[in-house]
Amino acid sequence: MEVVADMTPAAYACVLAWAGITVLPDFMVQRDLAEERLLPQWSLPEGGIYAGYPAARFRPARVRHFVDLLIETDRQRIEDVAGTKL
Repeated sequence: MEVVADMTPAAYACVLAWAGITVLPDFMVQRDLAEERLLPQWSLPEGGIYAGYPAARFRPARVRHFVDLLIETDRQRIEDVAGTKL
């Protein structure tokens, strides 16, 4: 039997019922990891966040602000892990 779910809550329900695997954000699974309903020893390798947008003569300021937020958030995460300021 194969189950295909294209919505996060449905995929999560399948995982909790031991009917599949999925990749979910940490904040969503913290309680289930703490209560050992999921496999705590398994995780994906760390990756990055990529922001792609087409070249444009005029780009809305909100796009630039969002990209700046991603950069700063990632920088802070790296500093927290490394224990040093970049």
